[in-house]
Amino acid sequence: MRTGPEQLHLQFGADAASQVAVSWAAHEAVARPKLRFSELGCRSQNEVLATERGYTDALTGQTCYTYHVRLESLDPDTRYAYEVLHDGAPPAQGTFRTGPRGRSGPFRFTSFGDQGIPEPVGLGRGPNSQNARYVVDAVESLEPLFHLANGDLAYGNISDQPVATWESYFRNISRSARYRPWMPALGNHENEGGNGPHGFLAYLTRFELPGNGSAEFAGYWYAFTVGSAMVISLSNDDVCLQDGGFSEYRCDHVPGYDARGIDPYLSGYSGGRQRAWLERVLARARACGDIDWIIVCMHQVAMSSAHFNGADLGIRREWLPLFDAYGVDLVMAGHEHHYERTFPVRGTLPGSPLLGPAPQGSEREEMDTTKGTVHVTAGGGGHPATEPSSLRHGPGEGLVITAVGAGDPWRQRRSVLAAEPAVWSAYQGEAGRFGFAACDVAPSEPGGTTSITVTYYEAEADCRDYRPRDTFVLRKPLSFATGTSRELTRTAGH
Repeated sequence: MRTGPEQLHLQFGADAASQVAVSWAAHEAVARPKLRFSELGCRSQNEVLATERGYTDALTGQTCYTYHVRLESLDPDTRYAYEVLHDGAPPAQGTFRTGPRGRSGPFRFTSFGDQGIPEPVGLGRGPNSQNARYVVDAVESLEPLFHLANGDLAYGNISDQPVATWESYFRNISRSARYRPWMPALGNHENEGGNGPHGFLAYLTRFELPGNGSAEFAGYWYAFTVGSAMVISLSNDDVCLQDGGFSEYRCDHVPGYDARGIDPYLSGYSGGRQRAWLERVLARARACGDIDWIIVCMHQVAMSSAHFNGADLGIRREWLPLFDAYGVDLVMAGHEHHYERTFPVRGTLPGSPLLGPAPQGSEREEMDTTKGTVHVTAGGGGHPATEPSSLRHGPGEGLVITAVGAGDPWRQRRSVLAAEPAVWSAYQGEAGRFGFAACDVAPSEPGGTTSITVTYYEAEADCRDYRPRDTFVLRKPLSFATGTSRELTRTAGH
């Protein structure tokens, strides 16, 4: 008997109320991969053949096989049961719930970045911790509609066994991801030099994500509507200055690294196409009368007071003016392995050479996002690293990457760092802790408002007990624009 389907996980399509993708993997090419599904409790089943997608890893030469089914025309806010199978093997099963339509009902989502895997793989080069395991159970205990994975998922690019690292990651998260979509953003450690033109082929092969109108950059960035929210996932390496994807191990061990012209430094790789897409999607979202919230999921941060990587001036130059112009409400990020949140920010501080974001108000517990964008850094998914940056900025200061030094495909470009007053910071978590954010969306409240209540759950190292550590509320008036989210869904992929 063949081994059965494994690493089962879900993703939403562009319209979470009607579109879900089911993905899985196998250790070899299989015959007649397919999915059967029905509304929960219904005996009659529909059957859909799967699409096979694979790649050969540049470092190890291993070939990976993944399978994907896109489901369309599902009913909103409805539970479904499904199973995936292929010839000669037992099936794998799961359930999911589609999203609500417009303001028809509340929903919850969770978010964290920088997870890693539970146990060492190969030489143990990649980050691993028990919290990478425990956080999955903590998320699943809250039964969110979906989860946002804010980049740096498996850390395959620094592992000597990247395929096994990805397999460990998906086996771990499948306890949750087979029941609810895990929607990712590209992080710098998804950049596996030699795997595709920008190193992202392992990631792109394993996920089935909404389109963005580009065949060349399919899966790099995307958007989906869920209830009264538009969620946008960005690829920040495109605009960042930092050389975050460099891997000394891959540089030394990928066959033909020199001859193939591999360069893990990606700044500017889309030639402005991601920015143009982002502006189109933001403009259309703000024209929709049933879209109240614009939420961005991305990896590297625009503000940070952590003693770690630092914020990136490239993000401030490229993304923040668009966030200001179109009223992005909430940004969920990772990269810094701690928890921090800001006041609503809009514009820049007068005379700031680092384009320091200007806080709009000083209220920490309830914030009006019509005044600015709230940024949340939730990078405590499981990476245990706590090493400080080379610049020890003081209390009340943030750290910004302003440039990079000399480098090439064989020498990492080191970040040039500067400190700034962290007047935008509303709350900082304790160093060395792990955690995730849970966001409860109330689509309509008495008095014509809508809100998102964000609760950050935190645990100590090697502890499975995640407890609420911080809570705050975003509240704003309902939108009165004239378009509809269905019109936006039809155009977001272009």
